[in-house]
Amino acid sequence: MRLDQLRLLFEAGDLLAAEIVTAPLEPGPVPRWCCQFRRRNGARVSLDLNRKHQGADQVRIFNSLDAAFSACRAVGFQAATITER
Repeated sequence: MRLDQLRLLFEAGDLLAAEIVTAPLEPGPVPRWCCQFRRRNGARVSLDLNRKHQGADQVRIFNSLDAAFSACRAVGFQAATITER
């Protein structure tokens, strides 16, 4: 989901938690990160890029934890859980 959609869900009380996880299948020795959010119905949604890539949504990948946490704060969260997989 895009940032503006996630912000609306947060303001409506539909997003319960933010989690920053290591991005799967990203090459390199330094981990890269993505943001996932847990909805009230138990589903997990991820933060996507604003533009579609070849007609499909693409998950936004961050190079640093600070950038990923800033995105979680932009949604409205004050805290986020960090998980390395």
